[in-house]
Amino acid sequence: MNLEETKNLVVKMFDCFWVKWLHEGTKPANNNFERTLNAVVGTILPIHCAMCLNLNGCCFVKTKAPAIPLHEKCHCKLIDISLITPKITCPIEKFTKYIFDESKSNGKKELFESWGYSIIDSENLVREFTRQAKLKYQCGEYSLGNLDAYGQRISIIITLPKKNGMGEVSFVSGWMVYPNGEIVLTTPYGGK
Repeated sequence: MNLEETKNLVVKMFDCFWVKWLHEGTKPANNNFERTLNAVVGTILPIHCAMCLNLNGCCFVKTKAPAIPLHEKCHCKLIDISLITPKITCPIEKFTKYIFDESKSNGKKELFESWGYSIIDSENLVREFTRQAKLKYQCGEYSLGNLDAYGQRISIIITLPKKNGMGEVSFVSGWMVYPNGEIVLTTPYGGK
């Protein structure tokens, strides 16, 4: 991402209107254990929807929030909030133990290597994914992905320079939305 693209995203940041998903009477699920518990509760107790429970507290640009109501008896609402400060979680293991692990990466290792990256670049990739995801999420530069009992996924386009100096490559990365402006990397490479 060049300087001009970064400037344009920062301008967009101040044009975003943010909302927070509210499922009254329940606590937001801040980790995978709580999300899994909500998925189970949503299956066992028909008065609660696991999707609604796991959206509770999640923040979205108003024009890019999941449609509300989610279902016939949905009592959730969106409340307006001010500009958020995103928290980006980008586990290094998504690179060291997935992208660069030939037995798990389904050809992604070879793809990243063709751009000049190897496992020794994992820390730099974490920093770059974190930087771009934070800026793009805060500016509403994301697309809604799959919503299920475990939560809402979003897609963010990541652009990396090819290390041989021959241009750059852009591709989709996958993230899970958590309460209070946190997103967590789930898929470093989800296709072009």
